[in-house]
Amino acid sequence: MSARPSDPRDQAPAIPPGWISAPPDYVGVGTARSGTSWWDALIQAHPRVSRLPGTPKEVHFFDDRWAGSPDIDDTAYHRYFARPEGQLSGEWTPGYMLDVWTPPLLREVAPDARLLVLLRDPVERFRSGRTLAENRFTVGSTARAAANAAFNRGLYADQLLRLWAAFPREQVLVLQYERCVEQTAKQLQRTYEFIGLDPEIPSSVDLSRRVNESRGPKVSLSPWQEGQLIRRYAPENERLATLVPDLELDRWKLPR
Repeated sequence: MSARPSDPRDQAPAIPPGWISAPPDYVGVGTARSGTSWWDALIQAHPRVSRLPGTPKEVHFFDDRWAGSPDIDDTAYHRYFARPEGQLSGEWTPGYMLDVWTPPLLREVAPDARLLVLLRDPVERFRSGRTLAENRFTVGSTARAAANAAFNRGLYADQLLRLWAAFPREQVLVLQYERCVEQTAKQLQRTYEFIGLDPEIPSSVDLSRRVNESRGPKVSLSPWQEGQLIRRYAPENERLATLVPDLELDRWKLPR
């Protein structure tokens, strides 16, 4: 399949001598504003994980490729994951799980990749997403559009079902942000083992370091707004719990 040479996502950084180009070992596919930069950094801190210099955490390779697989060049994607022999490599683009066209395209070019999903209380994820939108003006052109976009990102059940339609469930690890915060070492060991690393956490990995932690003012939700979100998300969270039985819903805001 031929790639479109004008697309910047077909142009990975130059590969250093001696490095090999290969499919990603892992791909984080969800979810935005759920600690993915932090968790990706902890994976990258492992001495057996490499990222090609100049390659960002989020490659966004499939963002505008909804027209279909004829536009996909697997070697163009694989170049982003060049690494020294014996190293693992991957990326984390949170929108991959949200975009309906991406899972089957990802399966086509990286069928053996281990997929990572990090879920956060959808009410808090909404608040964080709206804070990002209002601070950077990146989501929607109006408050209404931004609120709708932020709400839809928290509907996790359908996103997971689409992902599982493309990949076997055993290739997908679903993590819960709140558990990662409280049980960082345990959840990181699960992650390391899942992607093919020794679960023992190297002494060089700083578990206390946070990445992209919000420091500015957060969007405030009125009690009415928060209550509406809790009620609207409740049935979706119940659906999610049937799909991911070990999910601890009591860590999230629930109707009283």
